[in-house]
Amino acid sequence: MRKAVLVIHPGALGDVLLAVPALQRLRADYPNHRYVLASHELVGRFLLECNVVEEWISFESIAIRNFLFGEESFPSSEKCPWIQHCEFAIGWLKDDDGLIANRLKMMGISHVRIGSPFDPNVTATHQSDRFCEAIGEQGHGPAVVPRIRIPSVFKRSGEVCLTKRGIALDRPMVMIHPGSGSRAKCTRPEVLASVIDKLQNAGTQCLLLEGPADQEAVKAVIGRTGRPLPVLRDADLTTVAGVLLRARVYIGHDSGITHLAGLLGVPTVALFGPTDPARWAPKGPHVIVLRGVPCECPSWEHVTACSEKICLAISPKQILDACRKHDHLITKSQDHGSDSTLSLSDPCAKVARSFSPSLLRT
Repeated sequence: MRKAVLVIHPGALGDVLLAVPALQRLRADYPNHRYVLASHELVGRFLLECNVVEEWISFESIAIRNFLFGEESFPSSEKCPWIQHCEFAIGWLKDDDGLIANRLKMMGISHVRIGSPFDPNVTATHQSDRFCEAIGEQGHGPAVVPRIRIPSVFKRSGEVCLTKRGIALDRPMVMIHPGSGSRAKCTRPEVLASVIDKLQNAGTQCLLLEGPADQEAVKAVIGRTGRPLPVLRDADLTTVAGVLLRARVYIGHDSGITHLAGLLGVPTVALFGPTDPARWAPKGPHVIVLRGVPCECPSWEHVTACSEKICLAISPKQILDACRKHDHLITKSQDHGSDSTLSLSDPCAKVARSFSPSLLRT
């Protein structure tokens, strides 16, 4: 069996996806190792199915948590045969007293790197670079392209999902995610409703994405459009990814799905408010970030209590202009006969797509 690298990441979807570039750096340095990810199920299974890692173990399992934070031993080699071949352990979590690192070394793992990207001693600006720096990887300069390529079966699943919701595969479709992990990060529903009205009036299909905590946000947008809209809800992450790959443009807030769209290379309009896009926005020329004035709230408690939300003062025109810009670049790439990527300086190159007609006719 190949030597193994154990990667421990207890974060939510967006946090783990932000660490993918750091994981890809590790894979470039140690390409012949087997990578085992200990994470929450939603993102762990997805990265396993996308071949970002070769094995996944649940961070929620009592055995793993007791090993890391208690006194129990790691699951036996019968359940995890890669343990005896594990050469490296990477952990993106706090370990101020070094207990977790010591426990991993007691397993016989010769190289252990534990570090939190939230450590105040980490100096990099973008969170992806902070993940690199936290474990001693160089987080600046040219990087491995932060891109996930998903199996074709996911694409077919996405197409089936769209067809069931009345979305024609031969017409342009924009996917809108009205929610996020916090209401404080969401723009006003009437703004998205206005964008949807104008897109639909121009012949573009619109699909709303509803996650487990997005019911109110989706309902508010639909209520302001005054027309029925197809909604993708209760879908697993692989289906969402397959649907995203059929989108002409994705519009969303600072959320895990926005980071997923970024990693898939989907033309993205990312709406930011209280969180700093310089640290949290997906990277790449296929991502256009929109924001109001910089947030001046001194704490997250002030953010959630803020009623003005001038940092989220993004107009429908700004969003539509960003969609037009994406559409122009997509069409331009088609005119040059490209069927893969455009040659751009940013390591996350824009994927050319073959949709027509234009999103918005002027």
